[in-house]
Amino acid sequence: MLPATFTLVLFAATAAFGQSADTPALAFDVASVKASQPGTGGGRGRRENIQFSPGAVTMRNVNLKSAIRWAWRVSEFQVSGPDWLDSERYEIAGKAAGPATEEQLRLMMQTLLRERFKLALHRQTKELSAYVLVVGKNGLKVPESKTEGETSIDINQRQLSVSVQRAPVSQLVDMLSNVLRAPVVDMTGLTGRYDVSLNVAKYVADMTAQGKSVESTPMDTQALISMVLPELGLKLEAKKMPLDLLIVDRAEKVPVEN
Repeated sequence: MLPATFTLVLFAATAAFGQSADTPALAFDVASVKASQPGTGGGRGRRENIQFSPGAVTMRNVNLKSAIRWAWRVSEFQVSGPDWLDSERYEIAGKAAGPATEEQLRLMMQTLLRERFKLALHRQTKELSAYVLVVGKNGLKVPESKTEGETSIDINQRQLSVSVQRAPVSQLVDMLSNVLRAPVVDMTGLTGRYDVSLNVAKYVADMTAQGKSVESTPMDTQALISMVLPELGLKLEAKKMPLDLLIVDRAEKVPVEN
């Protein structure tokens, strides 16, 4: 079985740092918010899951920080506030009156979080050490997807391979930021969704030949990223730059339920 961090990096290598308006003007037609119940499949024992389709969003077992990150389209490092933002779990769902784009759904979720959690936040710009994701000098090396639908990730543990379809660059940026525990900013200019297939065994062999362990250590993680990204036609550059942060000033731990 693949080490946990190794698998996470592969997800990252195969998957934006966008900003939404501070004052959303849209709201869901029907919405549901409630705390996840321990002992019934909810709570910390179940993984977070966020899914959306034209006109609807469903968040299962999410903490409030994850909900904020999705609604404002920001990364882990950009949100700060009370410690419980990471620990308390919720079931959140919203449905628009008709078809809605992803950006409209995010604005609707901002409205919902403000109303149900009494959420108040402000933006702050701070200069931080970051990584910038750019296209390599020889161009992108993965094809744009020709199919419609949500992102799918298929990992074959036996063959040590991973196949991803319809992945936006935003997914790569978010996961790289989480793995590296540092800001990663998308400057690729890529707006499509992409299909990627990787042979994991090749990277395991290469790292072993270099005398590096594939155990989940920070050094191995960075080494793996440096091997995978060039094959995708991408690279990371270290840079200090002003970044937008979201500071949570107030939020209720117990939301206004249905």
